[in-house]
Amino acid sequence: MKNFRLNEGFTLVELMVVVAIIGILSAVAIPNFKKYQAKSKTSEAKLHLSAIYTAEQAFASDYDTYATCLSQMGYNPSTEAAQRYYATGFTAGTATAVTIAVGNGAACGAYVSGNDTANFGALKKIGATTAATSANLVTAQAGMTASESSFTAAALGYIVANYILPTTGDAWTITASKALTHTQVGY
Repeated sequence: MKNFRLNEGFTLVELMVVVAIIGILSAVAIPNFKKYQAKSKTSEAKLHLSAIYTAEQAFASDYDTYATCLSQMGYNPSTEAAQRYYATGFTAGTATAVTIAVGNGAACGAYVSGNDTANFGALKKIGATTAATSANLVTAQAGMTASESSFTAAALGYIVANYILPTTGDAWTITASKALTHTQVGY
């Protein structure tokens, strides 16, 4: 009767090849994962701009004009600012639109930058970056306004650490014709 000794297991070379393959896959996968993660955060901008669009359309059907008084229209995300990446709203407004709305019975205040009526900041940060404030929105997306016959609202967010200046970041706009545009890719 022969006693055979079984040599089970992996050699050091086999283990090193497996570790090298895992390292290569990780080096490829992690940057792609971060990009997909940033891209998924853009759904917040789309969601909020869609809410602004709906509020504007409902307001216009009631008062025959668009305006910048989002709080009075029912769009007021200020209570969830700590969970938001994107500042949203308008950077300018027209007195004519407010005059028409008030004349038709709306409780609509004049546009004032940063007063949580026309634009709303966000407090969520990526690492040590600054959050997207109403002032950042005004600086980066000048000209986003509402008039009696049209509007263009914007969303600006910092969703990747290397896009943090007020004029960079991820930016979206929506118009009265429901044209949603990714105006500046920030990831």
